[in-house]
Amino acid sequence: MLRQRFVTAVVLGSAAIGAILFLPTEAVSGLAALIGFAAGAEWIALAHQDSKGSWRWFYGLIVAVGVLLSWKAFEFSDSLVVIAAVLWTLLLIWVAGKVWAGKAGRVPAHPGLGALILVPALGLAPYLHSKPIYGPGLLLTVLLVIWAGDIGAYLGGRRFGKTALAPTISPGKTREGASVGLIFAVPTGLASAYLFSVPIPSLWVLSGALIVVGIAGILADLLESMAKRSAGKKDSGSLLPGHGGVLDRIDSMLGAVPLYSGLSILFLGGH
Repeated sequence: MLRQRFVTAVVLGSAAIGAILFLPTEAVSGLAALIGFAAGAEWIALAHQDSKGSWRWFYGLIVAVGVLLSWKAFEFSDSLVVIAAVLWTLLLIWVAGKVWAGKAGRVPAHPGLGALILVPALGLAPYLHSKPIYGPGLLLTVLLVIWAGDIGAYLGGRRFGKTALAPTISPGKTREGASVGLIFAVPTGLASAYLFSVPIPSLWVLSGALIVVGIAGILADLLESMAKRSAGKKDSGSLLPGHGGVLDRIDSMLGAVPLYSGLSILFLGGH
């Protein structure tokens, strides 16, 4: 299982990096829509486990179209990016409250909630990529932060994990693992921003922003765990060997990307 997980991660990560660095934004938006299609089909399967394939594909198509439309809407108005960031912040604060209180949060996988969760984050991927000069680096930086955080949390949890982070939501995650994940994520983000010449106001400001983004990724992961727990499932699907479904692979970025995009406007300005 570990080897399978590693191979899948390397293949997906390499493909994503290559696409971000060498493909035009239009192609990146198409890939984001394709991911939205697959994730949407998995989400609706959580909501209606007895639903037929045609309904799943139709919902996936709705999400895919929503991703493309939201991308254009975000490019038209940075205010919409800020709104998406604020909405996700409120949602993640609610998740954090559940974790803090030790409550068994459950989130029914409603189709409307699925669109709200999937569309903004995936639409913001090509939005970030389209920024002149440093756009690809801007997008790649947030993804590297999430990936490094996931790797750190996995390794840190296996080596040091003792205290459950949210035992009633996701018993396998530990506070120690989450801490190691952040320790991995922040330097990775700093190195990426420097490597790709992303303009930053200061080292300390960027470090603080990356910590916020890393925490957002952890909470977004827990949000998806709530939805899966409500549906009585361990994974959202089985498409990716060793990782479950597409939704399982992108859950952290769904919350991290909107906050990262909002912070980029705050510190780097708009168009």
